[in-house]
Amino acid sequence: MKSVVICFLFVLLLFGGVGGYFFYQKIVEEKRIEEIEKGWYVKILHEEAINVRDKPSSNGKALGEVKKGEVYKVLDINTDSSVYYWYKIEYKDTVGWIASGRKIKWVEDVNNPNDIATPVIKFYDKVYKVVSIDDINYKHLEVVEDTDDYKITHVVYHEVKPSEFIDQYWILYTITDGAGKSSSKMQKIEFEIKPDESKVKDFSEYK
Repeated sequence: MKSVVICFLFVLLLFGGVGGYFFYQKIVEEKRIEEIEKGWYVKILHEEAINVRDKPSSNGKALGEVKKGEVYKVLDINTDSSVYYWYKIEYKDTVGWIASGRKIKWVEDVNNPNDIATPVIKFYDKVYKVVSIDDINYKHLEVVEDTDDYKITHVVYHEVKPSEFIDQYWILYTITDGAGKSSSKMQKIEFEIKPDESKVKDFSEYK
């Protein structure tokens, strides 16, 4: 009977020790994340694990991997690739590089001190229809930008379709962010009320 009690106590101590260890590890991890979130960090969004490499290249040596939901301190970023952003992160007892797609983000970039992305305008209709030129707005546009510090402007161009002598109008949107990066996109526009020529530019002026 005594030996049974001793075994029971031993099991309790064993499980208590294991539980205590994991509880301690959880506290340490929460503290680590709390400190990281005070600065520039990334949170992994990708459903599949992302390889950590020794240099910002798909040919770099794999050091390990990061998984969805994990948080890492960022030390630097490399934007040389036209396909990926490469983030230099603190990884375990070393540092390494992880990739994030430029078009589809694999990580959430938080507190980045640099405005790295060029803003982009998207629309899904071939023709934008309004009553008059004064009714133009940007509600139909989708903006892809990593900050809220941007401005959209537009210019309307007029041309006459040579084969049919029909008026055609085009609207050129330009988006500019706080860092001065900009991009433009053109869409055909149709008016119910023909705009005054003073409010449009001849299409020959479009470069």
